[in-house]
Amino acid sequence: MDPSRAFGLPEGYFAQPGFSADAFIEQISLVDLEFAKKNSMFEPKPFVRTFERALEKLLASHGELGGKIAQLERSTKTYADDHRKKMARLKQTFATVGSSFERLETQISEVGSNTIRIGEQLDTVAKEKDRAEAIKELVEFYAELNEGNTSRLDELLDGGSEGMIKVAHTLRRLNTIVVDNQYSAPTDTLAKRQIEIYSENFEKTMLENFEAAYRENDIHNMSIAARTLDAFNGGVSVVKAYINQHPFFLSSMISQSQDSIAEASYQSMEGISDISHLPPAPDRWLAQLYADTRDVMFKDWAVISKVFPRPIDVMQQLLKRVFEQTIQSYLETLLGRAERQSKLAFLRVLSSSHIETRKLIEDLQRFDAETVTPAVTVLESARRSGNVPQGLLDMPSSAQTSSAQFSRSRAKQAMSRRGRDAEQSAIDDDDDLDDEAAARDRLGEAKSGVSSAVAIAALIGRSEGDNAGVGLLHGFLNRCCDDLFESYVAGSNYMRAEQAHLKEAFRQTLAPFARARAERHSSSRGNALLGIFTSVTGGANTAASASGASGVGNASAASGQPAEFEGTVTTTTARMLLQVHAEAIARGVELENDGLVTECMASLTSILLSTLGDDYMFPALEDVLESLQDLRQEPDLRTFGVIRVANIAVRLVQMHFQRTIVPFVGASSYVYRDMVAEKNQLMSRVEMSLNLISNKLVGACTQWILGILGKQRKGDFRPADDDYTAFEMGTQPCRQCADYLHRIERACRQSMGVENQERVLMDVGNTLHRMLMEHLRKFVVSVAGGLVLVKDVSKYREAISSFGIPALNEKFSILQDISNIFVVQPAALKSLLDEGPLARLDRATVQGFVQMREDGRTSSLVRQFLS
Repeated sequence: MDPSRAFGLPEGYFAQPGFSADAFIEQISLVDLEFAKKNSMFEPKPFVRTFERALEKLLASHGELGGKIAQLERSTKTYADDHRKKMARLKQTFATVGSSFERLETQISEVGSNTIRIGEQLDTVAKEKDRAEAIKELVEFYAELNEGNTSRLDELLDGGSEGMIKVAHTLRRLNTIVVDNQYSAPTDTLAKRQIEIYSENFEKTMLENFEAAYRENDIHNMSIAARTLDAFNGGVSVVKAYINQHPFFLSSMISQSQDSIAEASYQSMEGISDISHLPPAPDRWLAQLYADTRDVMFKDWAVISKVFPRPIDVMQQLLKRVFEQTIQSYLETLLGRAERQSKLAFLRVLSSSHIETRKLIEDLQRFDAETVTPAVTVLESARRSGNVPQGLLDMPSSAQTSSAQFSRSRAKQAMSRRGRDAEQSAIDDDDDLDDEAAARDRLGEAKSGVSSAVAIAALIGRSEGDNAGVGLLHGFLNRCCDDLFESYVAGSNYMRAEQAHLKEAFRQTLAPFARARAERHSSSRGNALLGIFTSVTGGANTAASASGASGVGNASAASGQPAEFEGTVTTTTARMLLQVHAEAIARGVELENDGLVTECMASLTSILLSTLGDDYMFPALEDVLESLQDLRQEPDLRTFGVIRVANIAVRLVQMHFQRTIVPFVGASSYVYRDMVAEKNQLMSRVEMSLNLISNKLVGACTQWILGILGKQRKGDFRPADDDYTAFEMGTQPCRQCADYLHRIERACRQSMGVENQERVLMDVGNTLHRMLMEHLRKFVVSVAGGLVLVKDVSKYREAISSFGIPALNEKFSILQDISNIFVVQPAALKSLLDEGPLARLDRATVQGFVQMREDGRTSSLVRQFLS
């Protein structure tokens, strides 16, 4: 019972969330409060009685609730105990059921194993029965042939294609028995002879049928004959007949004399032995032969795939015959003729032939991967599922060989077998052939059942060992290509030929340089120095034609540039060396094995760098340096051009290395690091030689200028009053120096980069300034001579200003102010020296110029400054 009702309150009053004790007390004392409000005095007794009654009711409700809680706890405990007992019983029940299922599963497995064993035994019994029947039939055939009776075989032959295939199987088994029992009793001699005669006639008839169908292009009868002979002897004879009668080997083009064809085709290769000519196109007849080979293979596949049970074998035999008989024969003739002419001709023909052969191989491999292999894979997959005749497109397994080899090996292994063992062996060998014969009857159904969807599924489901895009003939075609060129590239044959040609080609390229150098050294010293710049080369066009191999533009042929000379370094010769090397590198990449390409690059590049340095650039630069030793002769400013050309040659080598060599070597191999070190050593030595030549040339030029200044006469700066030429044009040494300075400036502009120009011109300008500062203090200058001196310094300043170097302009501007010392009046001398730019100069230096005035001893003002 709800205790709320004992107080006349709504049910659930005490259980509500917003219960308040104050509100409860107010509720139960509501009547007493109303009564108290009506009386003036407060009377507590009604309240006390009300609270006492409420307390009694609350205590009674508390006891009642306590009893109910205790009762519920006892009931809950009882229910929990019952639940645990029930769960334990259920768990035990489930364990019992699981054990029952396990025992049942074990019993079922035992029954299945027994069933499988029974099935295997039944299958074995069935095979033994079939084998016994086949042996019985084979014995009957053997016995009949021993009696000279061939009527049953003749009846089978008249039964169409199925009968002919069965006869082929039977004869093959009988021949196996004959081979295995070659030491049998004399009574079997007749049977052996009958089997051999009948087999020979049977094979001959089938071959005649095949050849007749081949001439008439009867694919159906060709297929019947081919499959029959495949069952008889593995198809060796029919494949040989097909290839021997192939029009490709009988055409008039092939039957021509190889020597006459090679001679006519070889004569069309212009410049094949000239290193300055680019390699000619591949042999035209070889290209035509390869084009015919492509057409034959593409067209023949349609026939081979329909006629022969194992088309892959036939394609291999046909390709082998083409490569070994036709292509190899012509290649040997062509290469032999080229080798007799020159090493370069041989290497170029070898490389171009290899390139054309690789193109042929790649085309055939693509056709194999896209057409041959998918078709064979699809039909083989369908054959395994029972939808295609097994013999139609059988894949040659690793254990399959030709019929002759197979028969010989079986004969050797079964030499001691007799009677039933021999017959049993023959039956075991031909079980698969029986399956094929039975499957060939479903040929039409199989062809109609192979769809493009099946083809795609079969391609996707190829074995894990197959590479995507690689056909079944991929490796065979690669071997054919390797066999063609093996004798020429195997071992170190190719590398020896390439290295010998490269050295000879470099020697031929440097022959003009070596000849000019030898002539120069054999002549007198004076003529020898001039001989460096006497022989002008072929010019820009030749250089441009030679630059193609290394991919470098013809920088030296720009308009306004100085000519190049055979007696020293030329870009034409450098480009020709790089062209020859680039062609050798291309051949090495094409002909050398992948694992040896890096070593090939290193060997050929070492020859190039050695030739460039030791045989060409270093001797040429040494000759230039030697020509600068005699300071009595005017230095030839064309030496600046040699510095420029040598710099271009070094850049060409660097570009050639990056574009021609690095892509095939890789930046991580030790060979690459060695090649880079060798190349950097060459460039460093050339740079050191050029720096030495540059410094020596600057010294020679300034020494020549000093020699010109030494021709200055003492009277040049004390001219007569009527010597107008000196006033207008300056002195002759000044004009010569100014002209020589302009020539130096033009030579530098034409032959050097901006940084090198500035360095050389700065050295020349500083040296000239220093020499003039000393030179002008050697002559007494009159008033009229001062005007001449100002004119000379003005010309020097004009020549130096063409250098375009601000620091030199400033120095010669001060030198111009110094020249004014000789033209100002004595009264203005102090102002010039103390207030102008000359005030920054050392006083002793300025006094040295002042005392060279003609009035230096007569004028008191001048003496006052010198004191």
